[in-house]
Amino acid sequence: MLHEIKNITNSTYTPQLLSTKELIDTYWDQCVPLLQKCIDKMDGEMIVEDIYASATQGKAFIIVVKNDYDNYVKLALVLELVYYPRYTAMNVLALGGEDLKNMINLYWKHVCGWALICGVKKMECTVSPAMERILKSVGFKQQYIKMRQDLWAEV
Repeated sequence: MLHEIKNITNSTYTPQLLSTKELIDTYWDQCVPLLQKCIDKMDGEMIVEDIYASATQGKAFIIVVKNDYDNYVKLALVLELVYYPRYTAMNVLALGGEDLKNMINLYWKHVCGWALICGVKKMECTVSPAMERILKSVGFKQQYIKMRQDLWAEV
């Protein structure tokens, strides 16, 4: 478990890597509505069940920020490793929660510290303009413009 922090309302929340299927199953029902809001804004790349499958297969990592008294999940973050020829990055697949901007600002350094220990050199993500504004506050900056073409519309 990562370092415990008190947030501005004096409630104690702890970031927790869900490192086993048992831990994933313990918190999954609370993660679904938080992550679903993020997935609903995507272009059909995945459904919430895909995240569960990837995490239980060890292909993705889920970190939650939860209250230790009742295990209430306030933030859910899904990450995957991306291997480039010169370094390893960690991609944010999905992110959702309550008081998102505040929660990201409080816990992002812990996520980055864990990623650094895992050998990651850069964090990355593909996000909406609204999420871009939130993630800029923790040091993300635009690197590329992602473009997409629907081939079914062109064939």
